[in-house]
Amino acid sequence: MDTTASKTIKTLHFGEINVEPQHIFHFKEGMLGFENLKEFVLISEEETVPFKWLVSMDEPEIGFPLLSPWHIDLTYNPGKDIDAEKVVLFVVVTLDSSKGQMSANMKAPIILDVENQIGEQRILRSDKYSTNYIFPKKENV
Repeated sequence: MDTTASKTIKTLHFGEINVEPQHIFHFKEGMLGFENLKEFVLISEEETVPFKWLVSMDEPEIGFPLLSPWHIDLTYNPGKDIDAEKVVLFVVVTLDSSKGQMSANMKAPIILDVENQIGEQRILRSDKYSTNYIFPKKENV
């Protein structure tokens, strides 16, 4: 496999995207429920800020909306074994359109080592966080 050539993927939400190899994160264990997917790209779109998207390079129709856990809980603490100075943390967000609710998996954050382009989804030992944290509804302003 040529690791120096860029690769074009066709995504559902963003159309065709040309991805340089240095922007691909390698997930040795895959993602929970998607253990067979090992390579992902992080996509930032101005229209969806503060959300980012983790899109599979192998199956670009599979993507996960991400948000910084500190956008949800300013006191979020992933534990001493995760150095937030050296990695970037995100949580996977889910929209339940039938209830109009958003939830986040605060228990299993996505950890991205940007320097080495390595990613992992780690289940935290603490019982403090839920896999289905419901966002409080904001009142219309």
